Amino acid sequence: MVNSTVYSRFSSQPLEFQDAVNIKSMVPQVKNATGVLNSNLTIESAGETISGSVFGVMPSFFDIMNLNIAYGRRLDETDEEELRSVAVIGYNIANELFGRQNVVGERINVIQSGNSGSRKVSFEIVGVLEKTGTRLLFNVDDMIILPHTVADYRLFHMNGRTSSIFVSAVDENTAELATMATDFYLYRKFGDSDKYSILSQDAILEAVNQITGIMNVILVGIAAISLVVGGIGIMNIMLVTVKERTREIGIKMAIGATRHRILMEFLVESIVLTVVAGIIGMILGGLLSGLIAYFGRAFGLTAVITWKSIALSFGVSAAIGLFFGIYPANQASKLSPIEALRYE
Repeated sequence: MVNSTVYSRFSSQPLEFQDAVNIKSMVPQVKNATGVLNSNLTIESAGETISGSVFGVMPSFFDIMNLNIAYGRRLDETDEEELRSVAVIGYNIANELFGRQNVVGERINVIQSGNSGSRKVSFEIVGVLEKTGTRLLFNVDDMIILPHTVADYRLFHMNGRTSSIFVSAVDENTAELATMATDFYLYRKFGDSDKYSILSQDAILEAVNQITGIMNVILVGIAAISLVVGGIGIMNIMLVTVKERTREIGIKMAIGATRHRILMEFLVESIVLTVVAGIIGMILGGLLSGLIAYFGRAFGLTAVITWKSIALSFGVSAAIGLFFGIYPANQASKLSPIEALRYE
């Protein structure tokens, strides 16, 4: 993803759609390239209005983003050359505006607001995308994709300029070379690396991994604090239990119960207490994960529950019970039978 830091219709050194054509033709490692015009605008049809992300792109955009058509067709070069007012829309746009998916032949209005008021620009739907989710930080299901020539002429008025260019490599082995060659082309054009930026997929993944790593550390810290607090609660409960059952412990010892027998009894009680609590926690965790998955579909989020995580949760619950139950159980096993029988 190439982004210009000097994006303006009046810039003397603009990033242009022609640069995408040049990069594709001059760099052997590049498979496809397209300029991108993008803005969030209001979309209307038959009295229904929603917000959508309008993209003005070249036909190669579909290959770069790996987009599949569910109904109709994708945009082609003829649409650009003949300035056809046609559009390919995402799953959510079709569903929310029309209540169905096969809406090829229907029309939508893109509402553009300005100082002089708002105006409607009409487009015919020639294709509907499959339900896709998020690609390259964009929600494909909320897209309205237009030929870049029409989008520029009727909506954006940038005269061939663009703020972004999407570039795809021939394969992952040539991705680094494609990035370097694209960087070389842009430096020759601008003469200053501060006037543009290149964000590769590796850089996106690295940033996501860093964020995920930080979140993992925070969540582990919260979980550790919760376990310690819960463990102390378990220990206090068991200590109270020992106090309340002191006379019972004395009777058991008097009729032959060994110290080991008393120790194991209270340890098992502590473990059972935490395991039951752990099972309740796992059930609530499963329900919460399902809730997150349900509401996160719009953002491409999913919740994954594995048997490994369930087994780990079960094991941790038992371990907490064992660790924090040792002290109360040991206190119970050390009681003197005579003192315990006299306890009121």
